[in-house]
Amino acid sequence: MNRIFISCCLLVLLAGCGSSSTETEIVSQTLQHETIKIPDLLLGSPGGIQKMGDGLLIMDYKSDSMFHYVNLKQKKYVGQFGAKGQGPDEFIHPTSLQPYDDKTVCGYDVMKQEIKMMEWDSLNNRMKSSTVKKWTDAWSFDVIPYGQDQFVGNGCFNDSMFAVFDNQGVPVDRAGEYPYKDENERKISVFNRALAYQGTIRVTPKGRLAFAAMCAKMLFLYEIRDRHLVRNKVVIDRYADYKPDYSGGQASYSVVHNGKLPVCYRDLSVTESRIYALYSGRSFKDYGLAEWECGYIYVYDWAGNRLALYQLDLPLLCFCVDEQSGIIYGIANNPEPTLVCFPLPQS
Repeated sequence: MNRIFISCCLLVLLAGCGSSSTETEIVSQTLQHETIKIPDLLLGSPGGIQKMGDGLLIMDYKSDSMFHYVNLKQKKYVGQFGAKGQGPDEFIHPTSLQPYDDKTVCGYDVMKQEIKMMEWDSLNNRMKSSTVKKWTDAWSFDVIPYGQDQFVGNGCFNDSMFAVFDNQGVPVDRAGEYPYKDENERKISVFNRALAYQGTIRVTPKGRLAFAAMCAKMLFLYEIRDRHLVRNKVVIDRYADYKPDYSGGQASYSVVHNGKLPVCYRDLSVTESRIYALYSGRSFKDYGLAEWECGYIYVYDWAGNRLALYQLDLPLLCFCVDEQSGIIYGIANNPEPTLVCFPLPQS
């Protein structure tokens, strides 16, 4: 199976038939951005941002190296890190950045099928990276280290969306059937449904798991208890509208999405009390690549209740939330990719 094709399939967005929504409107608050001026920081195609120690780690798919690190206290660009390539300390296509602790960020490289842990070494002014584990399942879209010698993944694990793995990569629990709005969608191959409902997964240190879909307005909330996944809530406002594309053969498992419908959740940031979901609402057909820019942040609690809706005066490509400092950090096109921040409203 071609893993490159799987990771890129959701970029195929064409017009199709319509779909209805059951979303309940909530009052939004407008947030005003501030530009964080970092001399020498030049971004190509940002794919993620996370707080790391006193700074921010920014993933960039079109830079000479995979990551940039900036020191927030000194407003200083520290440099590029993470060479691109097949070597043991190199990267090809990390799917996302996941905060592990205050000083460490992890990332799953879907092309190399390995998990990397990255930590900033302030003494030697460099980023340290280490491979935690090699993976063997090409249908793992993202894998996150969690707890003592265990991992949590999103992918297609038999007919499940999520799995908990032991240190040998053996699944010890699976959960979450891939969605279907009716019996016709249920008959579609689980592999095609897995591609249609890709999204972003995040896990808190206490084992709270959130997953938000990109081409459907869906939020999945679980807890990890003794290596078991316990479902708390699934919030469904809109199903995906797509059809399987077998032009590459029955084994290609491609899907074609309705380009008239809005792209939904593009990024997640979670704490033990709240879930922040970066939402686009723009369609591919009307805005071209602008659907990657997201002008809203939905805020949920872990019971699935909507607490707030923030409207951003400048749309973001990716973001992270530092509740302790009361700041949302993100990358926006202004017009070039620019580091910005928004103050969190006082609750």
